[in-house]
Amino acid sequence: MLPAIFLTVVVDLVGFGLILPLLPFYAASYGASPFLVALLSATFSIAQFLSAPLLGALSDRRGRRPVFLGCILLTIAGYVWLAAADTLLAIFLARIISGIGSGKIGIAQAIIADSTPPEKRARGMGLIGGAFGIGMILGPLIGGLLVGPDPLHPNYALPALAAAGASVIALGLAMATIRETRTAAGGGAGPLWRNPFDGLPQLGRTTLGLIVIGFAINFVFSQIEVLFPLFTAARLGWHAWEVGLAFTFIGSIVLSVQGILIGPLTRIFGERRLLTWGMFSLAVGAALTEIVTSTPWMAVSILLTASGLATIMPSLSSLVSRSADAARQGLALGGAQSLGALGRAAGPAWGGWLFESGGITLPYWIGAAILLLTLAGGWRIIHARLPQEALA
Repeated sequence: MLPAIFLTVVVDLVGFGLILPLLPFYAASYGASPFLVALLSATFSIAQFLSAPLLGALSDRRGRRPVFLGCILLTIAGYVWLAAADTLLAIFLARIISGIGSGKIGIAQAIIADSTPPEKRARGMGLIGGAFGIGMILGPLIGGLLVGPDPLHPNYALPALAAAGASVIALGLAMATIRETRTAAGGGAGPLWRNPFDGLPQLGRTTLGLIVIGFAINFVFSQIEVLFPLFTAARLGWHAWEVGLAFTFIGSIVLSVQGILIGPLTRIFGERRLLTWGMFSLAVGAALTEIVTSTPWMAVSILLTASGLATIMPSLSSLVSRSADAARQGLALGGAQSLGALGRAAGPAWGGWLFESGGITLPYWIGAAILLLTLAGGWRIIHARLPQEALA
């Protein structure tokens, strides 16, 4: 099951990587300001935030497979709409559809949680990060080639159509290889609900605390990610092609850490230490933007932020999964994805406003401070003993 879900998510995330570095330039071509560019990312994440808990709870009741397949269909529709967009409003609507479809990542995590024992869950969750890394290596490279190196005559529709094609292939792979893993659909999952916060109190203090920490991490990293093309354009004169190459570098780091190193690192250090280190590394990488005046310094900042995020995500997902009981895996991971999406919605909007009104490095400095304060305030939650550890 793990190879099947990994391959499916890889192909789908190649499509995601195709358009991610290009979207800010695409929106700017229709007159979007830095704040509106950031708001475009926020719109995607708001849609994800509102839909992820419902999708997670639905997969608890009705099964993972049909929900996963439905999410891929929505992703395809979002990319096709994006390719046909001829106004800024159409781009926003396309990203709303794709945001709902992005709930498949939470469902994929739930499939992994169903299929792996607790002690191997971090490595299983790392497969999602490894898939993200491959998608971010291949996608931006392909997208950069399709959009073209000439910033005066870019082709934004072709990468969107290619992304739709990648998701069509992912849908075929999923239908052929992924089986249902939820063996007790509906048992203990509670009623379906539409309020993203409604089911979270059922999860317990430790699980909820970890999800809140995830919110803060996503709030900060989303600013770094969304403002990156605008920052490098202003500071280094980069365009879509250079940004695509930088995202390929980011994907290479994420793939190396999550696809190869996360298993040994988890055995040696454990999820808690990796999460702690990742938050600190991400904070330092964000703060370094103040002195970035050349490509080598930008590479150092990217190395710290990408490697930090690569250790954070599988460690945090594993801790959330292990802290929740088996009947609420979809709820816990869907809730984590939803609160993460809320962070990715609020972060870009806040960061875009700071970028315009306070300077291009201010969002990064404030983000670094938020991460360090969250690490200090959430120390006891991160290092709390989990129920299965107390019984050991």
